[in-house]
Amino acid sequence: MMMRKFLASLCWVGILAGSALALTDAEYREMLKDPGFAAADKALNQAWAEAKKVMPKAAFEALKKEQGVWVAKGRDTEAKELMEDGMEAPKAYALVTELRKGTIQTTAEEAFLMGNPSGVQGFYVRKGKGGEDGWLKVYNRTLPNLEAKIEAVRETSPGNANVGELSGRGRLKDGVAEFVDPEAEEARMTVTFKGDTATVTTSLEFKQSGWCGMGVVLDGTYVRQKVKK
Repeated sequence: MMMRKFLASLCWVGILAGSALALTDAEYREMLKDPGFAAADKALNQAWAEAKKVMPKAAFEALKKEQGVWVAKGRDTEAKELMEDGMEAPKAYALVTELRKGTIQTTAEEAFLMGNPSGVQGFYVRKGKGGEDGWLKVYNRTLPNLEAKIEAVRETSPGNANVGELSGRGRLKDGVAEFVDPEAEEARMTVTFKGDTATVTTSLEFKQSGWCGMGVVLDGTYVRQKVKK
């Protein structure tokens, strides 16, 4: 959630290791000669194209501004941290670019769901004492069949947390759907939808399976988030 081997990396370390400035156009073009970075850069561009298709206009424009800051400063800061730990420059840039692609995809997915809350479809959030600690994404692409992904965290210490998640498919009936992970029968949960809330209950077998990180609980009430297109 990725590392690749590179050849002419020592010269890149010499060029970039002492600088926190953004890549120049010439440095970027030279970096693209590396297969690993080129593949990561292409994947990021593809994620952008898809994000533009599905995101509400206002959300996409906000993400574009954030991306501008990342390209100007964030990418180089993240890559430099990896390089200071001994990673070669093109490898570091490829890794942070791949991670950024994941961020774009997640942001686009959530923005799409918040902008298209059709039926029970939507992006739902659970809040704990410390703020948001659970997220539920529900798609109704082929009603009454649903797809869902749920994730929750439990902070273990400042800056550290255990994370657990479940992805599954279910069938909606009378406002209730049981989701089962296609790869594991014990990984199942029941979701009861009512208005803009979704109440999650996981099976005893799931709780005992150790599927989630230690102390992570998916059960609870999640509230749907909405934004205007």
